[in-house]
Amino acid sequence: MLNALRESSGSWVVKIFLGLLVLSFAAWGIGDIFRLAPDAAVVTVGDTKVSGYEFLNDFNRQVRRMQQSLGPSFDSQQARQLGMVDQVIQQAVTRALYDQEVAELGLTMSDADIAAYIRKSSAFKNSFGQFDRLRFEQVIAQNGFNEQSYITASRRDLSRDQLFSSITSATRAPAPLVTAFYQFQGETRVFEVLSLPYGKVAGVAAPGEADLNAYHAANKNQFMAPEYRALAYLTLRPEDLLDETLANDQEVAAAYEARLNEFTTQPSREVEQIVVAEEAEARKIAGRLKDGGDFYAVAKELADMDKASVKLGRMMKVDLPEETAEHVFTLASGQIGEPVESGLGWHIFRVLEITEGGSKPLAEVRTQLIRDVKLEKAAETMIELANKIEDELAAGSSIREIAQGLNLNHGIVAAVDSRGLGRDGMVAAGLPKAPEFIRDAFVLRPGDDGELKESGDGSYYLVQVDKIMATTLKPISQVRDDVRTAVLAERRAKAGAAQAAKLATEARTGKTLAELAKAGATSLTTLQPLTRQRAAAEPALGGALAKKLFGLQKGEVAEGAASNGSAHSVVRLISIARADPKADKASRDRLADYVRNSMTQDVLAQYRAALRKKYDVEINDRIIDAMFDELNVRG
Repeated sequence: MLNALRESSGSWVVKIFLGLLVLSFAAWGIGDIFRLAPDAAVVTVGDTKVSGYEFLNDFNRQVRRMQQSLGPSFDSQQARQLGMVDQVIQQAVTRALYDQEVAELGLTMSDADIAAYIRKSSAFKNSFGQFDRLRFEQVIAQNGFNEQSYITASRRDLSRDQLFSSITSATRAPAPLVTAFYQFQGETRVFEVLSLPYGKVAGVAAPGEADLNAYHAANKNQFMAPEYRALAYLTLRPEDLLDETLANDQEVAAAYEARLNEFTTQPSREVEQIVVAEEAEARKIAGRLKDGGDFYAVAKELADMDKASVKLGRMMKVDLPEETAEHVFTLASGQIGEPVESGLGWHIFRVLEITEGGSKPLAEVRTQLIRDVKLEKAAETMIELANKIEDELAAGSSIREIAQGLNLNHGIVAAVDSRGLGRDGMVAAGLPKAPEFIRDAFVLRPGDDGELKESGDGSYYLVQVDKIMATTLKPISQVRDDVRTAVLAERRAKAGAAQAAKLATEARTGKTLAELAKAGATSLTTLQPLTRQRAAAEPALGGALAKKLFGLQKGEVAEGAASNGSAHSVVRLISIARADPKADKASRDRLADYVRNSMTQDVLAQYRAALRKKYDVEINDRIIDAMFDELNVRG
């Protein structure tokens, strides 16, 4: 039939028929098959287009970066919920605006410039500081590039840098502005602090029942019980199947052979080296070392190499230049070798420590291998069991029925909150170990069938919600002691603040803080000189009080709550030291760089705004949605 169709497909009758068929597919919603061409533009700025392929690469690269911080369970669905799609689109728009401007201005980079840029990149250099092509290919592959796409991206980046440089290279931080910032940040003040701990405030009336009830009603959020859920679950882990899984001698021996490298330690040397360009220089260094010269001192004097650059670390033969490997591995521990030449220059090696190679015998790792073989076979069995579980679910079986029929771990959790804690505040007993279990349990509703899911730890789990116990206000009978503690703390804080205000008034009339300290349950401390930033972090002061203190004149007094929330402070300003911009040139230069960078970012932000007005920006949401729906990027 297919041959007949091929033979007749050239006729105009068949072409019309196929055309009508395609149109009918489109009419019934199957036309979306046309909208996923990888070069379809998701962003268009003037003549510059960002393809769906580029967008997906950028999005997936961002997801991988988040996974490095949050773990492999972070997926594209979570990325979408965090707004990462919009973030990537806006980044694409910004790049396209610059690329369009670059194209209009005729800026570009030559192939030689690109090659030089790549070769200079530290990311692609080996331990000898040389460009390493294999490392280059590995690094760009890890970031979702091939060689051509990386070169294209680098050309665009460097062309944009030309544009940025032409706009911002003349940006300078005005010296008076930098000086003013430096003096503002660097000014230090010495404070004398009279501290009134709330816990030592006396004379606070004990709250009555009516007070407790009123506080409980007015501060409900402090005494709410979290939402709890009653769950039913089953789990499937490779470890659960070990007892019924066998591993014979042939399988263990085969695993040993396959993993022999894992049980083998390669010979290695802890190595240092001095490298120079000419043989005569190397011979001179070798002579100095034979005469008893210190290795590091000679390296610094005759090769301008510091201690860090001399150290190569632990090296195997394959890590060393081919011409030097055998030489290094003939040296004894502590021995300095004769000069030897490689393509990188003349080397004088010193071996600090020797590690001889060897392999662990099968008998030594047999127990580990048996377990690993059984785990591997159990993982295969798990796939079969997972299919059976899904079949049973489709047939309407309950979790209990499925678990009992297949001899799987299962159970019930009477009450657990979104943190995995029970009503006693402890981790709920019997919870499956899958990291995603609780998160999924708090997405489902009672009556939902649930779905067998594979966890990031290699297990499977199925959870269903039997009941939801909504968040409720704990009755005062359960939290009376907590309410009483809260009321007393509030009253002591108010009384302490009132007492501190009175002491501050007395201090302003001429009494010293030392005199006032003798009269009450207080402590007096003179703090070390503090800048604004350090004062805000000082427990006895805190941000709000520190702000007031840096508005005082010498000898003036202010009071306020300490940042730790357990005391009130009465503070007198003892002295002020102005910052001298000439005293710390390095800090002033860093501040000048910060100001310049801030100004540069402001200039670029204004430039981006101008480019948005200059060029039409189109974002094709239809194609973006189609990519996520049909390529399953969003999960």
